[in-house]
Amino acid sequence: MTGTWIVIAGVVVGVVIGLALRPPGARREPATRQPPPRERLVALLAAADELERGLDAVLDFGPLSAGELAAVDLPAKLEHLVAPRVLTCPTVAELRACTEQIALHPFPEQRELLAAVRADQRPAAMSATWLVMREAAGSAAAQHHAAVEARRCLATIRDQLTPELPGPTPALV
Repeated sequence: MTGTWIVIAGVVVGVVIGLALRPPGARREPATRQPPPRERLVALLAAADELERGLDAVLDFGPLSAGELAAVDLPAKLEHLVAPRVLTCPTVAELRACTEQIALHPFPEQRELLAAVRADQRPAAMSATWLVMREAAGSAAAQHHAAVEARRCLATIRDQLTPELPGPTPALV
């Protein structure tokens, strides 16, 4: 029984000494460590490159249908860029609007085009093929215009990030 009291007294004395010797400004380090500014800027530039590759897919292979737009996944790439909350310029809102514009105008799927051609075999007041082709041309133009504007916004953001990126740290020999 006395051994237990000795152990308890030792623990209490250790806690009191630990609290007394603790520096006043000391605090526990947060569980998630913020990366240094250089690493954060490099990560943002990498996210900008990913988004630009998605925009290049829209420009090079576009217009894209809804399924193809889901595969490119521009909203997720945009979130990787703006999630750290480092970018606060109005260009980010414009970039978000451009990527949403791309998503709002998917190119008609091939089955829709085929259904319109089949529907044209019956007489109608307005050609179903003409309506689908007009929608396809409009979505192609809207996607292309929004992708060009998004690339311009992305270039502005990249120009803002690049001067903030400090030079490489010299290696110790």
